[in-house]
Amino acid sequence: MHMFTERTQVLLSPEQRRRLERRAVEERRSVGSLIRDAVDAYTGSSGRTRQEAAESLLSIDAPVTDWEEMKAEIIRGATAAPGH
Repeated sequence: MHMFTERTQVLLSPEQRRRLERRAVEERRSVGSLIRDAVDAYTGSSGRTRQEAAESLLSIDAPVTDWEEMKAEIIRGATAAPGH
């Protein structure tokens, strides 16, 4: 867990705030966390640990199965005729 010690006040439009709050609920995160990630993305410094990145990937609930089935699906997709 990171210790945050700097506070910054930012004024947002009501619509910006609603969009942030909606996204925070969807991602089960705080608005502050979303803003910190946006600042890191904008300034080119992710600041995320490998653990945080892995947790973020796992939180999207992507459809996965066992490795052999996933591998076969990847190969089928890579070798399929264009447009199919």
